[in-house]
Amino acid sequence: MNDIEEAISWSGPAVIALFTLGASDSALPAGELEMAGMKPDEVEIFRLGPDPEGHRGVIQEYDLTFEDISHDFAPYLRECLRKASTEAKGIAWLAFEGSFHYDHLFTQDIADKIYGYCVLDGTPVAIWDDAILKSDRWKHEIAEVRASMERAFPMRQKD
Repeated sequence: MNDIEEAISWSGPAVIALFTLGASDSALPAGELEMAGMKPDEVEIFRLGPDPEGHRGVIQEYDLTFEDISHDFAPYLRECLRKASTEAKGIAWLAFEGSFHYDHLFTQDIADKIYGYCVLDGTPVAIWDDAILKSDRWKHEIAEVRASMERAFPMRQKD
């Protein structure tokens, strides 16, 4: 079992946290998260409260629970990211539980806690390799996602 598998299954069944930041407040129905021959055993969807600083778009979290993690998750996760990004009209990403904070969206300090992303109309990326998450290349990719986020969902100017 690699670090990613350990992190998503620390409390029992594997829970993949898929987040979206977008212009749309509609969520994917749980049934639409069945793809690439895989189906979560349980799906919970949470609309996260407004950003306390009053910036960005609508943020939602999908907790996808799997009892069996012996599958190749990367193809499934890429399809989830693409579909979620499109539904949100924004960005979708995969991150370990407990890593979400409005002040740290796609920052260097949590780059190794993000293991997938898709910007609207972009190519989804899902990583299942611990070494890549710790690489400088990955930090650079996550910084590019942050730059995309800042262009698409700029912080509101304070009065």
